[in-house]
Amino acid sequence: MDPSFLIPAPDPIPVNWFFLQFLLTITTFLHLVAMNVLLGSACVALAAPLAGPDEQTGPLCRKIGEKLPYVMAFTINFGVAPLLFLQVLYGQFFYTSSILMAGYWLAIIGLLIVTYYAAYIYHLRYEDLGPVRSLLTGAIVLLLVVVAFFFCNNMSIMQLPESWVRYFSGGRGWQLHFSDPTLVPRFLHFIASAVAVGGLAIAVYYEHRRRQGDGSGERWIKYGCNWFTIATLINFPIGFWFLGVLPSFAHNATTLAGKLFTVSLYGSLALAVISVIQAQRHRVYPAVGWALGAIFFMTLAREFVRIAYLNPYFSLADLPVAPQYSPMIVFLIFLILAGTLVWWMVKTVFFAQEVK
Repeated sequence: MDPSFLIPAPDPIPVNWFFLQFLLTITTFLHLVAMNVLLGSACVALAAPLAGPDEQTGPLCRKIGEKLPYVMAFTINFGVAPLLFLQVLYGQFFYTSSILMAGYWLAIIGLLIVTYYAAYIYHLRYEDLGPVRSLLTGAIVLLLVVVAFFFCNNMSIMQLPESWVRYFSGGRGWQLHFSDPTLVPRFLHFIASAVAVGGLAIAVYYEHRRRQGDGSGERWIKYGCNWFTIATLINFPIGFWFLGVLPSFAHNATTLAGKLFTVSLYGSLALAVISVIQAQRHRVYPAVGWALGAIFFMTLAREFVRIAYLNPYFSLADLPVAPQYSPMIVFLIFLILAGTLVWWMVKTVFFAQEVK
């Protein structure tokens, strides 16, 4: 069966596709940063007891527990916007893939609710949990990993319409795409990135406290930087594995998408190396800047790969446009206001001496 017959017709968009693609890229970047901090810091909290007894690692785990509910709230809220822009630009692909794996996709809501509750229990009942604390942390990490795996599957099914024909052979609503050779390395690449950024986030928090006059976190600055370095170095071979199994058309230098992907890839690699060097010098803020640059370039590379995958069936330039500029202007105004409010909340939650 020709999969092109299964692709619904696209809906008109209110403005030029480039503007929406720009917003999709920016909001995806913000969501990835928040998600990495959430999953990565939870992984660090899970592994922290291995670094020493509770008397030594307890303060770090307790501090991570205080921040987890807030970080999860930011992650979920930052994830709404890119999903909306994804639906506007690629709705005919995204809605189809979501239906094909509807059972797993709808389960994400329940999994996130349970994770949210678990994060609050970890925060509010930290002292009472005792030895159960590690089990709860493990459950939080496991739930987040499962959610991430479902997201990776959806993106895989979405950009491979030829896999949609499996719907007719059974498993309706429960389709996962294990036959995609890029699924596992892509998933592991995101997990390793999350662990790296989680470690760096811990270093940032204690570096900020150190600059405020609190010298008790020097150990955790080094600890977070080491987590970032080790996870990033592990991620390099995973990334090359991912690159090796990508189809040739995804990085074909004769196409514009392939050229832009190559530039983004090399840019992210260069910035990642610089960020590791800065982290090992314990220059936390410069390391963060270079790491954020690397994540942004990888976000761009992700978009170019999607464009290359869908190129046989679809082009963004072919989307019909029904101009409606006034709603977009209102949206931009509220986006700026919301961004200002979110930045204030971030500073209040993560950098204030005390949050009441």
